[in-house]
Amino acid sequence: MTAIAEVADPVPSSTPPARPSAPPARRTTFSSLRTRNFRLFAIGQLFSNTGSWMQRIAQDWLVLTLTGSATAVGITTALQFLPTLLFGLVGGLIADRYPKRRILVATQVGMATMAATLAVLTITHVVAPWHVYVIAFGLGLVTAVDNPTRQAFANEMVGPDQLRNAISINSSVFQLGGLIGPAISGLLVNAVGPGYAFALNAVSYTAPFVALLLMRESELSIRP
Repeated sequence: MTAIAEVADPVPSSTPPARPSAPPARRTTFSSLRTRNFRLFAIGQLFSNTGSWMQRIAQDWLVLTLTGSATAVGITTALQFLPTLLFGLVGGLIADRYPKRRILVATQVGMATMAATLAVLTITHVVAPWHVYVIAFGLGLVTAVDNPTRQAFANEMVGPDQLRNAISINSSVFQLGGLIGPAISGLLVNAVGPGYAFALNAVSYTAPFVALLLMRESELSIRP
């Protein structure tokens, strides 16, 4: 007797086949610039960093012209960067406790005011070395708050997924400003004097100031 094996037809499944998941979003070199707030921020920082490098070169040249001393130039540089070393932790504490966007608006106004003051003193030929020392130290104090706030603010603009890319963009903007700023400053110092480099730096702070005001607060990822 031959046994006949019956092959049962597969029972059709009531659930549809799973669709393949969408591929992850492609990350490009400038992916963080797709975020509107960060795009505004990066453009503003490009102008601001270029102006800051212009002032740094013109400031050293001015001190050397006024005093004829390389030591005085070193003192000026030390006064500008010493506050970041001494009060950097305090600046980070301020950045964590208060709204970062408002802090940055205040720091841009403060740095623009000091650059404009130095420009007026220089153009009117009443500037003295101690003026430069005081303003350099004041810029250092504001920078001690501005730097950590700016770095922490990047996370609120783009979120953790794009944070690395945003930091890279910020670094590139800083390096680009360091390339353009000294060249423009050298041309201005040679043509019309260092005072106009300070004046142009004061104007450059308008760009980040306007960029901060144009940001959409609803698109920021503000953390308590």
